[in-house]
Amino acid sequence: MSSVPAEQPVGLATNGFRTAALLGAVVAVVILGIFHETVAEIVSIWDSSETYAHGYVVVPISLWLLWSLRHRLERLPLQPTWLPLIPLAGAGFGWLVGEAAGVAALTQFSLVAMVICALWAVWGHAVARAAVFPLAFFFFGVPFGEFLQPFLMQHTADFTVSALSFSGIPVYREGLQFIIPSGRWSVVEACSGIRYLLASVMVGVLFAYLNYSSLKRRLLFVLASILVPLVANWLRAYLIVMLGHLSGNRLATGVDHLIYGWFFFGLVILALFWVGSWWREAERPLPEMTDGATMAMTRAEVVRRALPSMLAAVCIAGVWLPIESWLENVPMAADYRLEAPEGRGGWVLTHGAPVADWLPHYIGERAQMVASYRKEDKTVTLFASYYARQTKGRELVQWDNRNLFSNDKVWSQVEEGGVRALPGLDARRALISGADRHLSVWTWYWLGHLETTDERRAKLALASDRLARRNDDSAAIVLWSSWSEDPRQADAAMRDFLESNHDAILGTLVAAPRN
Repeated sequence: MSSVPAEQPVGLATNGFRTAALLGAVVAVVILGIFHETVAEIVSIWDSSETYAHGYVVVPISLWLLWSLRHRLERLPLQPTWLPLIPLAGAGFGWLVGEAAGVAALTQFSLVAMVICALWAVWGHAVARAAVFPLAFFFFGVPFGEFLQPFLMQHTADFTVSALSFSGIPVYREGLQFIIPSGRWSVVEACSGIRYLLASVMVGVLFAYLNYSSLKRRLLFVLASILVPLVANWLRAYLIVMLGHLSGNRLATGVDHLIYGWFFFGLVILALFWVGSWWREAERPLPEMTDGATMAMTRAEVVRRALPSMLAAVCIAGVWLPIESWLENVPMAADYRLEAPEGRGGWVLTHGAPVADWLPHYIGERAQMVASYRKEDKTVTLFASYYARQTKGRELVQWDNRNLFSNDKVWSQVEEGGVRALPGLDARRALISGADRHLSVWTWYWLGHLETTDERRAKLALASDRLARRNDDSAAIVLWSSWSEDPRQADAAMRDFLESNHDAILGTLVAAPRN
């Protein structure tokens, strides 16, 4: 009877494959555990937003795709490499910048990139190249695309109004709201089609990968999965308005509004996939066995090869969290107060209610100020929201900080653009209306050393301050006045106010920190 060696060579399809897969899973779980707060943010968005609820199926789909490739991957050599540690470090720095600037999407994309680069380092070039699609599919789990909503809402309203006019129905439009003889309609976030678009692109990319082998056909189908839901959402909005109009507002005005929308979208997507199946291509054959593949490696050999890359990947990924904590530890003032400056140039501080009893929506501030000023028959209201030591939910530039929400029941935005408030000072100008009241609203940011209307510049300034361990004090300034016949009346009043009081406003902001 012959003796049995302690370590028998095992195939990658059995113990070898399971060992390599387990090592990859371990390094991924460790990195996700290090950045568990970022993971929790992603999951909370999946849970709270219907737009990103599809994120729950991304991880199972990616794992299923990896499992379906096991017979292909077992034919490839396990060759851990150090090269992916460079992009892994870059992704870690991207996470740091995202944290510093308060850009959640950047931190979340960077985390997924770190996990993918770590798996690449552990498994090697050949395995990572073969598994590139299942790994890249993880990116669909990142909640992204909300910035497209205003653009999509605007084009949905444009198409709907044009289609109604073409159908012979008279339409009066104010911004994203329009009136037809049978009633008033508005395009809100739910009408933007962003959830249709994101779901269609994710499923379209998956369909193209599973059914086509040529890059050309895959790209064409992905392009179709982008364009079709856009056009479908425009038609959906038009048909819902028409359905409500023709039924005397008995249909498509309540919950059935959403039901009809999803039903129509489902039919369109099914038609897209049905047409796409006509050009289905045969699956490519498995590659030939590679010399030196992991088929001939023992479990101990798999671990010995992969362990250094695993440790290096975890160390490089893990170093960014303590760096972020160190950068965040910047002293801040004990208290913040904004005191309304006394009026100058004939403008008198009235301590009265805001013009038209309207206020912009800002949250997470350290201090806030609302003050009204009168000069003869002109009245303006000044609003400032002050931010310091900015963290998530306490940032100057964030989704919830805006002048008006599209689903506001009282006010609607009619027009938006830019205006030269003073020489060297630009502001965003919005015209909003509610019942018989009309406002011209000017908004800009104070960043301590400059004033701007550019949100990206404000985010870059925040990131620069945080990375340099400087104070990130900044503020949003909003000024508004009412008008009846011509918005230039309100603009002239606000310009006159700023010519005399701009320096006083800046002085108030500079004096806000109290030690």
